[in-house]
Amino acid sequence: MKYLIPVFLFVSFLFIETGCKKVIDDAIDCSLESILLSIDARVDTSNTKLVHFEFINDNTTGDFTLDQQIDWNFGDGETATSTNNKVDHTYTYATDFPVTANYTLHKGSASCTGQKEKTVTVK
Repeated sequence: MKYLIPVFLFVSFLFIETGCKKVIDDAIDCSLESILLSIDARVDTSNTKLVHFEFINDNTTGDFTLDQQIDWNFGDGETATSTNNKVDHTYTYATDFPVTANYTLHKGSASCTGQKEKTVTVK
């Protein structure tokens, strides 16, 4: 019995150490993968105050998944949530607007949230 306790403690330590290391590695990988995300903004050709936004996932593959829900802030006091990574917004006046998109990226049991920014010029 006295040999069983040290073996149990050693195995428990290895299990906990390996599990924590994996979560930390997944979180680091998740943060690095978020570099590949961006915002695309296209001004409508018939209405220059209407902008078509898309949250771009350039190369997230494998174990990474992107939540379909993206929270948008259009820089003019208006916000929206998209469920397909796309959203349209009509501005009421012309200027430069700082647009942000908040996202969550997952890998394994880890996740990272972040924000991408883009300045949009409305004429």
